[in-house]
Amino acid sequence: AGNIPPNLAVDGPKTRYVEVGELLNLTAFASDDDGLPKPRGLPNIPFQFRVTPDSASGLWLSWFVYRGTGDQVTFDPAQISVWEDMRDGSNSNWASGWSAPPTPDDGKWNVSATFNEPGNYVLRAWADDGGLMAYEDINVVVSR
Repeated sequence: AGNIPPNLAVDGPKTRYVEVGELLNLTAFASDDDGLPKPRGLPNIPFQFRVTPDSASGLWLSWFVYRGTGDQVTFDPAQISVWEDMRDGSNSNWASGWSAPPTPDDGKWNVSATFNEPGNYVLRAWADDGGLMAYEDINVVVSR
């Protein structure tokens, strides 16, 4: 009760232009102003013994390819899965033993993306507090 979605703002223009192999630096500002739900990790219960999906709570942010003409995009650092991946050891808030990473002191989550194929992409920044989420999209045009 009382939880509100995280605040999220992506820095920079809504459309970006890069070439194949060129680093695209991405910065998003995210905060969980209400602190709800309270951060908690998931216990180490193997996937095969979990009856229902459960997720850890605490603020995290992840970038992923929402739409694109190719799927060859590499993020650095590797991003948290936004899908319900309950497999042990997966980088997902549904995975056994997972806890939200520390929030950057300045609220800036910095990531780089590299594209291996030309085309048009929509990248989505996803901020999640374990109860509610917010997202913002940018368009990326990748040329040779």
